[in-house]
Amino acid sequence: MNKLEAVRALCLVAEYQSFTQAAKQMQLSTTMVSRYVKQLEQNLGCLLLKRNTRKVCLTDAGQNYVLQMKPLLNKFNEVDEEISGLSQAPSGKLAISASIEFGCQYLTPLISQYQHAFPDVKLDIVLSNTPVDLFDSQIDLAFRVAPSLPDASHIAQTVCHSSLSLWASPAYLKKHGTPIDIAALSEHRLLFFSHHIRHDQWIFLLDGQHVCRKFNWAMTSNNGRFLNEAAAAGDGIIQAPRYSVAPYIKSGELVEVLAEHTLKPLTIAAVYPHRYALSNRVKSFVELAKHYFSQHPIP
Repeated sequence: MNKLEAVRALCLVAEYQSFTQAAKQMQLSTTMVSRYVKQLEQNLGCLLLKRNTRKVCLTDAGQNYVLQMKPLLNKFNEVDEEISGLSQAPSGKLAISASIEFGCQYLTPLISQYQHAFPDVKLDIVLSNTPVDLFDSQIDLAFRVAPSLPDASHIAQTVCHSSLSLWASPAYLKKHGTPIDIAALSEHRLLFFSHHIRHDQWIFLLDGQHVCRKFNWAMTSNNGRFLNEAAAAGDGIIQAPRYSVAPYIKSGELVEVLAEHTLKPLTIAAVYPHRYALSNRVKSFVELAKHYFSQHPIP
């Protein structure tokens, strides 16, 4: 008995409540489908279907069996399709999520390279500082910036690193003084980037450990670019990844504060659900991202 085909036959008969329709879907004779179901019943030692002249329906045992086997059958079909597709060039839709700051500053040339290499993939780029639930959304791949990689509920591959530091303009420090330690920050105007990872706290490296501190924020925003501009204008001190403020460092508009407490390395990872582990669209983008950032390291 081909048990996989027998399970597929049972699930289709249950779905259509018809041997004839199941046979059409499997491109087999009705007799063959009926034989598959009978062989499965004999193998399991119980009746799975109730038949009469008008309809076919599942027994209690059949309902329990289909309920547990159908997800496995769907997974088998999904893996089968993905493996078959690995020998083909990536195609179809690929939805990618990233923060506004990281996406705008660093993804554009990478995306350009990917589209040139894989023109049959239609990219959907979603830039937002609102966290994306990769289980419930239609996002295939997300770039996450965090002190450590996510847990095992997702697959995460590191593509590059940066650091998380405090920054202020020379004009602000000249007027208000430079804080000498973490505690002294409470005497300053602090500009907070509101994000779910931060939990209303800044993160520091102290005696080799990550420590979190909450302050009385002078201003908060969910837009990192806005806060970078505010800090460059002398409005206060920010905590931001080095890559985010790289242009301001180069121009001299921002300088690092309390460098001894800088958090590094700050991991930038490509994160995707396990269900996309075999997707050649996802795999090809991640591999290109790793290669691209190895050739073009970010600050």
